Amino acid sequence: MTGKPVTGAPSTRLILVRHGETDWNVQRLLQGASDIPLNENGRDQARAAAPELARIAHVKRIVSSDLSRALETAQILADAMGAEVVTDARWRERSYGVWEGLPEDVREADHADEYQRWVQGHEPNVEGYEMNHAVRDRALAAIDEITADEGTHVVVSHGSTTRVAVGALLGVELGSHGIGNLGNAQWVELTRDGVERPWVLRSLNARPLDPNSPSAESASGQA
Repeated sequence: MTGKPVTGAPSTRLILVRHGETDWNVQRLLQGASDIPLNENGRDQARAAAPELARIAHVKRIVSSDLSRALETAQILADAMGAEVVTDARWRERSYGVWEGLPEDVREADHADEYQRWVQGHEPNVEGYEMNHAVRDRALAAIDEITADEGTHVVVSHGSTTRVAVGALLGVELGSHGIGNLGNAQWVELTRDGVERPWVLRSLNARPLDPNSPSAESASGQA
């Protein structure tokens, strides 16, 4: 069900893609488990990412969060890659509980102490908030399942879930902000050469080059 690596390549390759943009992203609202659809720019972002992902990842299956913003992103990618999409709720975004959909100033006014914990990098104690360890555990369980087979695996998920998962794979302290935010319709790539070997971060916030940029012209000239 997965693409096989070429000879000499790492035996397992994991590409984690964040969904395209939504209106709540633009408004800087926490989405969490709320099922917010892509906006048109988000669809365009997914369409722009699709050819590059099709080039670098020859897979027959894409695993996606079951939330619509991730699922539609995955379906756009799958159309370009000739792949099927299967959903796994373990790749959903972290629940932000009662904070979902609230403007930042409202979160600060209504939950002042917890908001301060949040901005200082700690987990807030607000109703329905899913703690880091719970996000980590479900994401790692999903990763163990899909990487039981060697080859290339593509997953479409969400910003916070992906960041926690990548940190866990790399041995970063839980709750650390050492792994940066992932942009909409951008991806992170990790590889592992055997189940006993550590994961290696190959790229973070990868995205298609702008064909009009100098770097894109340089890259095309090297082919």
